Amino acid sequence: MKHHSKVVAATAVALLACGKRSGSEPSDKPVPTKPVPPVAVGVVPPPVSDNGLPVLPPAPPLPEVPRGLPDRPATSIAPTPAGVALGELLFFDARVSQAGKTNCATCHDPALAFAGNDRALAADGRPNARRTPSLINLAWQSDFAWDGRYSDVATLLTAHIRGQLGDTADAVAARLAQIPVYRAHFVRAFGLAIDAAPAGSHVTAALAQYVSTRYSSTSTWDQVERTPNADKNLQAGYQLFTGLAGCATCHVPPLYTDNRFHRIGLIATPDEGRGKVDPALNGAFRTPSLRALNNRTAFFHDASAPSLDAAIDWHLAGGRGQNADPSIIDPALTKVTLTPEQRTQLGAFVHALEGKQGPAPAPTLP
Repeated sequence: MKHHSKVVAATAVALLACGKRSGSEPSDKPVPTKPVPPVAVGVVPPPVSDNGLPVLPPAPPLPEVPRGLPDRPATSIAPTPAGVALGELLFFDARVSQAGKTNCATCHDPALAFAGNDRALAADGRPNARRTPSLINLAWQSDFAWDGRYSDVATLLTAHIRGQLGDTADAVAARLAQIPVYRAHFVRAFGLAIDAAPAGSHVTAALAQYVSTRYSSTSTWDQVERTPNADKNLQAGYQLFTGLAGCATCHVPPLYTDNRFHRIGLIATPDEGRGKVDPALNGAFRTPSLRALNNRTAFFHDASAPSLDAAIDWHLAGGRGQNADPSIIDPALTKVTLTPEQRTQLGAFVHALEGKQGPAPAPTLP
């Protein structure tokens, strides 16, 4: 008992000593502490590595080129998993725009095969001259945009960050580099030093890797084409498409585009088109792919066709609407007369090129 009393007394003395501060300050005076930044409810900060940057989850593997498409050209962009992962974040992040209200997906809607149904507004608030084109299967293109004025995807992106999002790629890089998770992505994707500032070229390179891996080949027709004697109606439509109707002259399988430029007689919206690059092709526009046209409600570069069937009928009529001058229309576009059954079969085939895969959900942004 005596020993126990001594221990209690000693403990009390120690506690009193801990409660006092140096000198004669009272023990109940609050001790200054470093403020702790608030943490959003439900948000768990990512772990930090030895270099002080957040630890990123492994980048997903590269999307595989779907069966039915050609091998990816050796001359195209060489994507990496880390580059595509960063590009996906940039594509959906409104902080890429100067106003912080729009992103790439605002116009290039993933639900519309990364295209748009109208002439989207540019950064200055004015509508663009042309409908937002699709970004699918860009790996097989060698020039870009409706008129092919851009020689590579990075140049295209640089111009569109300026014109559509109202900023420069360098400014975007500097802004996002202030976000630790983004800085970790730039370091991983491009092997930058920890203290090296990412440049605008890194922004466009990551975006280019992402958009160049947006593939489409999984359609109803792709399944039928690989199955002997399947769906005679679609088989007949394909024969019309590649034969009597002449569609495959420009919409060449399996990409269903020749990536060349043709005049099809659209004059409701005056536009030089390819003429801005090659005067000999004034009024010509790139042949768009017929793949993955799901949910679209506008077609052609000027969005003048309200449905896929209206676009088919325009071609079958030889592009003679809108008081078009036949002398300037591509010779490959001639009037074709089909029976009602043939027209149904052709339409069924073109609709069967719609992609069956749905767009991936937008990523969680840093």
